[in-house]
Amino acid sequence: KKRREAAEAFAQGGRTWVAASVGPYGAMLADGSEYRGRYGLSVRELERFHRPRVAALAAAGPDALALETVPDLDEAEALVRVAEETGLPYWLSYSVAGGRTRAGQPLEEAFAVAAGRASALAVGVNCCEPEEAGEAVEQAVAVTGRPAVVYPNSGEGWDAGARGWTGRSTFDPGRVRAWTAAGARLVGGCCRVGPDLITELAGRLES
Repeated sequence: KKRREAAEAFAQGGRTWVAASVGPYGAMLADGSEYRGRYGLSVRELERFHRPRVAALAAAGPDALALETVPDLDEAEALVRVAEETGLPYWLSYSVAGGRTRAGQPLEEAFAVAAGRASALAVGVNCCEPEEAGEAVEQAVAVTGRPAVVYPNSGEGWDAGARGWTGRSTFDPGRVRAWTAAGARLVGGCCRVGPDLITELAGRLES
């Protein structure tokens, strides 16, 4: 309810959506596996884990579900099946590395999980290095025929052992034009991309 009120206040009479975030199984383990997948669980086991969580979020009345930071094709399949049960629109967003899912599957196969799904608003990537985003957007659009969603992280690396970020930021709001030209319609930033960078990104779109 509070998020809905905040969205409406921000919109000032316009239309603003509230999406309920559905993160990966690995985030619960808190061992960094949200960035690598390969949990050793079947699609059915992942469905059983996600179903009550997604049902609770759907009951709160969001406009859409954000199936995000998904590292593994198997988990994406489980999430899409569960999301379809709610009747809500959703987007599917993978965390990727080296042109593949974090679990190592080809992106063409990963994006195909949402192909032909009427409830899929968009398909793409988040919480990845900014340099990975452009090519992934092109692949997502080509495979699914849907708009793409893209919100990479700062480009810094996550050290699961030390539980901290390493390296430097490479997030450049100037890339947003290339993303939208390739078919992205939902754009933004993920971990370590703060309000100032999002404001600059939005300004580049408005101009």
